[in-house]
Amino acid sequence: MALTEANPVAQSLGRVYAISWPTEVARMLITPHANDSAMSVSDAYALLARFGVDLPRELLPLAVVDNGSIACAALADWGPARAGDVLRLHLADVDPQFQLRLLDVDPLAYVASINEELAARGEGLRRMLDEIGPAYKDTYLRAEKRPRDFVVRPVRIACQNVIVGLAAIAQDSAFDGLSVVAWQTCEVPHVAAHEGNRALAALTLCDAFRNGGTMEIRFDRDARVLANNRQRFYPGHPERRVPASLRRFGRTVGVPLGAEDPAAITPVEARDLFLAITPMPDQLSAHVRIAITTYGISPERICFTLLSQVWREIELDYLLATTARVASILAGGASWQQRGARQSESVVCRAAVMIGMLFRRLNSTDAAGAGHGEARVVEDRNNGVTWSIDDETGVVTFSGLPRGGTVPWTHGVTCEGTLTVRPFGPPPAPGVVDAVVVPADVAAPELPAGVALLRCPERLPDIDKGIEARLLSSRISR
Repeated sequence: MALTEANPVAQSLGRVYAISWPTEVARMLITPHANDSAMSVSDAYALLARFGVDLPRELLPLAVVDNGSIACAALADWGPARAGDVLRLHLADVDPQFQLRLLDVDPLAYVASINEELAARGEGLRRMLDEIGPAYKDTYLRAEKRPRDFVVRPVRIACQNVIVGLAAIAQDSAFDGLSVVAWQTCEVPHVAAHEGNRALAALTLCDAFRNGGTMEIRFDRDARVLANNRQRFYPGHPERRVPASLRRFGRTVGVPLGAEDPAAITPVEARDLFLAITPMPDQLSAHVRIAITTYGISPERICFTLLSQVWREIELDYLLATTARVASILAGGASWQQRGARQSESVVCRAAVMIGMLFRRLNSTDAAGAGHGEARVVEDRNNGVTWSIDDETGVVTFSGLPRGGTVPWTHGVTCEGTLTVRPFGPPPAPGVVDAVVVPADVAAPELPAGVALLRCPERLPDIDKGIEARLLSSRISR
């Protein structure tokens, strides 16, 4: 596709090709003539042909990401991609949802951020692997001690024994926020684009919330660590600003980081990033937005609740859709002295827990108890079941079920792809729901013809015990 000089994408690519990058960066680039770069554009097309990849004409190979993928620049709008977007093309067969994921929003910004990241990587790895990690192991892990919040703590994110993220964080009372002296992530062939950044950001934000500070995260604060019997001094993160990889990730989710203060993620930016990286179905996301504006629930509390799995996605969706007491529930529940409020919250929490248990059972593909010769699958696989909740009646509709499959917690009842369920309560009108779910020790209600009874395997006291554990986690989390 021809590009004119006035085209912003052409200008960005022209600067990428014109700048004399450090050797480590230049060896990753794919340039028209392969001068000191990884390969030429024609060589890249030949490589893609060997792997059977037919690259659309709107995409241009830009750089090598790892030994299993390359970055491509979008020369024009193409599908969901906008002109200038940098997409990650996997050379191996991957799930379509992970192919051509967004790496950045501009070719020059992408390469410049890689340059900043690689320039600081050596110092960051030295801190983590040679000093902070061993010091933490000797001082706390071997002594079986729990560190205080102000102690510099190492964080490691790995997938299939491959490290994709390293960080060192500590709570700093001087500004009542989180201080970060190391942050390193990388892309690897078997992990989706930016998953290392997303996971490390989620863990960091959850830590900032749990510590009870302002959610501000700074990368320029001094820190000291006793390593190898020597006091080590770190003048902030090696980049002395929000790390390039994290800023690159922020651009892909529409949250500019370090815009107000280059060396910090402000509380507003932290909340926006928290919302952007917390996975939510569309209906749950809509309920969350309403809860934030209507009930005054802080975004970080909702995100922490989901990421820490205090309440799972469908459970929180049910609470947000069916009760006005959700703010009290997420804060730890009403006092035992407020008997009426406590009972009201207990009823809706019991319903949410049972709906959550039923969803996980419907969505599971675990072959436990299957016939002879069928291996049990214990990996993270599911049927792709989705749900929708009627805000007025509390009726939950499950879609995407295997046709003709047996409904859990019943004796031989089958469904044809959808199942409409309501937790225990007044008898439903005929034709409104397919089934009613009740705890194991609750007497079976009288149901209209055609409405099945789903008996949850847990007794009411067991459900209440689990609910109290969740409420306690909410009370002490912040």
